[in-house]
Amino acid sequence: MITSLTIDEILQFLKNTPEQAVFDWKQDFVLPNDDEKKGELIKDIVAVANASFLSYGFIFYGVNPKKPDPLIGITSHYDDAHIQQLIKGKIEPLPSFLYYEVSMGTKAVAVIQIAPSKKRPFIISTDIGRVRRGQIVIRRGSSTDGVTLQDLFEFFYGDNSFYGQNFLHHHNVHARQLEAKATYMAQSRADLEKLEDDMWRMGGFSGKPK
Repeated sequence: MITSLTIDEILQFLKNTPEQAVFDWKQDFVLPNDDEKKGELIKDIVAVANASFLSYGFIFYGVNPKKPDPLIGITSHYDDAHIQQLIKGKIEPLPSFLYYEVSMGTKAVAVIQIAPSKKRPFIISTDIGRVRRGQIVIRRGSSTDGVTLQDLFEFFYGDNSFYGQNFLHHHNVHARQLEAKATYMAQSRADLEKLEDDMWRMGGFSGKPK
């Protein structure tokens, strides 16, 4: 379950954390009403989700960390259901995220908080606006970039890869199963040979002919 930040935590975050891979900010948030803006929102969420494998990723709206008072405030208000419905079916797999608003006086900050996940890559699964089905983007520093071959290796085979860990787990389980089966077969063969020797001796022979 995602635990939302308080306004004090948001202010502390804005003052002490430069814009980076898991932290993006915008001066306002308006629910996208055309494909161009919807595509941009989907792209932003995918980019941060692909970078957030060890810690939460955040997109803050209604802020400007470069100003003495970083709280600008959003001009419109929404709830999580609006955003979830907009994103549903457009990212595969769907990252776990929460949209919420936090107020201080007359100003409100909107937050899209994305849970860390090793099930990368998150892939755009629809053509909308300028983004295309199959597109994979990632947040690097203060910018959004396309993934590289090295990124894909990290997604699937790196130390922080869900798929790589699963592969190694299943590989090790399969190897242990084969080893156990080989041990069992060898022991069965030895038991069978001993039984045959015993039967020959019971018949008055010194043992099974070689």
